[in-house]
Amino acid sequence: MKNHLPLLAVLLIGLVPPLLARIKPDADRPGPQDPAARADVLHRDAFVADLHCDTIDRALEGEDLRLDLDHGHIDIPKLKRGGVDLQVFACFVGAPWTEADKDQAAKRAFDLIEAVHALVADNPRDLALVLSPDDIPGLAAASRTGALIGVEGGYAIENDLSLLRSFYRSGVRLMTLTHWSHTDWADASGDETPLYGGLTEFGEKVVKDMNRLGMIIDLSHAHDQTFWDVLRISRAPVIASHSCCRALADYHRNLSDDMLLALAKNGGLVGINYMPGFLNAEIMKKHESIYREVAKKLGLPEGQMDWRKVDPKVREAAEAEVKAWIEESKTTFPLVDVKTVVDHIEHVIKVTGSADFVGLGSDFDGISTTPVGLENVGLLPNITREMLRRGFKEADIRKILGGNFIRVFQKVTEVGHQ
Repeated sequence: MKNHLPLLAVLLIGLVPPLLARIKPDADRPGPQDPAARADVLHRDAFVADLHCDTIDRALEGEDLRLDLDHGHIDIPKLKRGGVDLQVFACFVGAPWTEADKDQAAKRAFDLIEAVHALVADNPRDLALVLSPDDIPGLAAASRTGALIGVEGGYAIENDLSLLRSFYRSGVRLMTLTHWSHTDWADASGDETPLYGGLTEFGEKVVKDMNRLGMIIDLSHAHDQTFWDVLRISRAPVIASHSCCRALADYHRNLSDDMLLALAKNGGLVGINYMPGFLNAEIMKKHESIYREVAKKLGLPEGQMDWRKVDPKVREAAEAEVKAWIEESKTTFPLVDVKTVVDHIEHVIKVTGSADFVGLGSDFDGISTTPVGLENVGLLPNITREMLRRGFKEADIRKILGGNFIRVFQKVTEVGHQ
């Protein structure tokens, strides 16, 4: 099958250059000849967007993100060093463990949303809230990082479309439909057996309502059948904000080549996740083997999700043992570094025939370990250096770093205004 892009995708791609020109008016000026210096200049000149982080949980817990901290993956000084122009802050609401959790899902989301607003309000010289593509051009001129609010986990809407609309009014512009296990209306990638075969009738209404609102649909964590249902229904481009390529790492959280092609046809994109186990499935297999050994030793259920039903003290002890075992075993794991991340970027380009459908989706502060050379967001220029070293065209690097996300955000917003 030849990878010819449909006319719609080509038209969508044409929308973004005028906006990028307003953001970085000197984008085509000659750069230095030294490769490292050239990469640094290109990275600083490009619009850089990271499509997923879990950092706002740390702010809600009281950490001062104004400081250059010796722990964590993201804070304001590191965002500056990494040249990040837009950071998507995921307000994470996981699958409920109890009925009480289910009833508190929306409150949890609103608490995190308020924490993003507070972080921006307390740091007006460094951060700015992004509610529409029109908010993007002024970010670089003001040396501010845009904060775009996402909700991770459709459990947050508590099966109520009015809550989805309330989230939009509170500044949410993206929602990841599921997390590790299903909602009441959509199967998740962590479900060994799908309950609904993708989306329920209510799930279809969620997709249509997100289109009407102009909210970005995020399919990371979605079951394959949910992915295909959403692609069938959505009138706007969709994203997988923090996923990798299944052909390179055969794991359920990653996208198959057919899914990558479908995203390209839809005009969407995949943000490559930096989780070593998603970049190299052998690491994830070793992690899962350790979980099974600990479960066997302590008489716990084999499935990690079933550990939620175990006495909290027993569960905490088991998780501590798993963590210690993984730390001890790290030297035996395959090396995952910046090159591995770019391998996945390159695979998307190879499959789709274009650099228009891939971006960065770090999952920083949501992953326990990072690739070598990407220990925090301040090291993002290493990705640009590696892409340039491999001979990527500068125009393509700009798209990957953030231009592709601008295009998707523009089109999703336009669909919402129709």
